[in-house]
Amino acid sequence: MSKNQPIPAIEAQTPEPVLPMSDIQGIVVPGFLKQHQTLVGVATSDKSAAVFLFKKLLRDLAGDISTAAETLDDRRWHREAKASPAPEAPVPKALLGIGFTFQGLQKLTPGAASLPSDAFRQGLAARSAFLGDPTDPADEGNPKNWKVGAPPHELDALFIVAGDTRAAADERSSALLSIIAQAGLEVVYNEKGDVREDLPGHEQFGFDDGISQPGIRGRASGDPDDFVTPRHIAASEQPEQSLFGYPGQDLVWPGVLVLGHPASSPDPLIPGLPSPAIPEWSRNGSYLVFRRLRQDVGLFWRTMRQEAERLAALPGFAKMTGVELASRIVGRWPSGAPVNRVPAADDRDLGRERLANNHFRFDSDASAIPLRSGYIDNFPQSKADPAGVTCPWAAHIRKVNTRDSGSDTGGRDSTYIRRILRVGIPFGKPLKDPYAPPAEDPEHGERGLLFLGIQASIEDQFEFLMTRWMGDPSRPKMPGGHDLLVGQNDAPGEDRQRRCVIFGSGVQQASVATNAQWIIPTGGGYFFVPSITALRDVLGG
Repeated sequence: MSKNQPIPAIEAQTPEPVLPMSDIQGIVVPGFLKQHQTLVGVATSDKSAAVFLFKKLLRDLAGDISTAAETLDDRRWHREAKASPAPEAPVPKALLGIGFTFQGLQKLTPGAASLPSDAFRQGLAARSAFLGDPTDPADEGNPKNWKVGAPPHELDALFIVAGDTRAAADERSSALLSIIAQAGLEVVYNEKGDVREDLPGHEQFGFDDGISQPGIRGRASGDPDDFVTPRHIAASEQPEQSLFGYPGQDLVWPGVLVLGHPASSPDPLIPGLPSPAIPEWSRNGSYLVFRRLRQDVGLFWRTMRQEAERLAALPGFAKMTGVELASRIVGRWPSGAPVNRVPAADDRDLGRERLANNHFRFDSDASAIPLRSGYIDNFPQSKADPAGVTCPWAAHIRKVNTRDSGSDTGGRDSTYIRRILRVGIPFGKPLKDPYAPPAEDPEHGERGLLFLGIQASIEDQFEFLMTRWMGDPSRPKMPGGHDLLVGQNDAPGEDRQRRCVIFGSGVQQASVATNAQWIIPTGGGYFFVPSITALRDVLGG
């Protein structure tokens, strides 16, 4: 091939499928990313009259559930409005999604028993100990003490309302509650989540969240360039242009998130077998994991300060601070800037730049990639860090996404099938003094994350990440340890202590260990998110 000839786009050789955007719920594709949410959990009896009203409610609501097409249009509207504000344009209405637990689905169709997920059938509470949650009935994190989903009061269905403003979310959730009341359903859970006003996009510990979301392969129409996930890398850059949406954003085949569509194969550019759609009406559906996670912000930061002071007395760690230690444990600085790119200190400009803040590698050097917009990434590029000297192997971002590194399950491609789409939101008011003791917390610790994760397999994605990688000190690669941020240690006789290894300025090794429980599970459930067709014709039929 001549040097002057353009490099053929790999996309042309492996065209991405046109997704049934009017049938997939928008919370699945492209996902709800709003500043305000309200979660409404309902339950009903299995008596025929109650089930009849439940079904009627679903038939009536089927046309109001936000589709993938509507949600993508909403997201594109916001992108255009941000690029060229038009104050006179109406703000889109709040979005609405729905998912069902196994017990709720059973009341609506006998076909629920055919769904091949053991985790879904058993439910989150029954799987809690397997995930590493506390088994002591007196512990706050034990299912017996959960605020939502505690046996025998599991939900039948969960509604998710997502809006650009709290007023918009409240208006739609109020109308929803009225409809629910008319149908005779019992509202057993109703909670609001809102993006932090002081630090938009940051979770309660103060770290920017949701940066490393996977991109979804697939097109919204027959237009060859109408991709669900925007492509920012110049077409001449191969294979990067065919591997990523934003720089560093893996593109996964839709079957990783949606049943009945091509999933990943050993070659990320080639679609694999479709994720099983059993029974047939489950096609275009997905699984939703909901975890209500209380975050003890004061405990987290007091532990970081205490451990940093201890480390600072060791060779190679003389200047260690609580913020630096926490950032090494997360893998990113509070701004979202990856420690691989700026090891010495946070860089807020890098943290807020979406065209750069997720572009880095672990096992090899990274370099700037030409982008379609002409943007030039002048921030420091990441250097090869295969041993986890800069970003520890136990860092949260490295535990859940191995990127270009191999793992205990294979080469770099093995991370694609584990990706989940996170669509949750913080709850509660931020703690103004992050080191405040419990007695000085006006909210009495009631803040955290309403974790919502979309995937095609609860077992192979959420549960795999929790138990095999985050909760295992030797996986996905050594030297490592537990994911100190989110992982759990339920090994007998170890008092739930989590440990990890970090390196000093002269590659000195040091161990960080704690049994401080700063993330406490306080409820949730496993849900099936059906297609619009299944919602109307099967569950509401």
